[in-house]
Amino acid sequence: MKIGRNEPCPCGSAKKYKHCCLMKQASMPASQKFLMLVIALVVGGGIVLGLTAILSDDHIGVPAEDGKVWSEEHQHWH
Repeated sequence: MKIGRNEPCPCGSAKKYKHCCLMKQASMPASQKFLMLVIALVVGGGIVLGLTAILSDDHIGVPAEDGKVWSEEHQHWH
């Protein structure tokens, strides 16, 4: 028989089931939590590496030689 969310908790805490043991039964096992953490770290690391590659410009911070300008099309000084 299924316990309703608003019924008293069967553990005897005098709280409603939704505020007591419902969340304990619905939680993930530790192995699933660890797997989710690893996936999040890998995805986050990939995003950081991708953004670093996109946002890094080799010519930024390098002084221009006299009379030369940076060509975005050719990725070198002209």
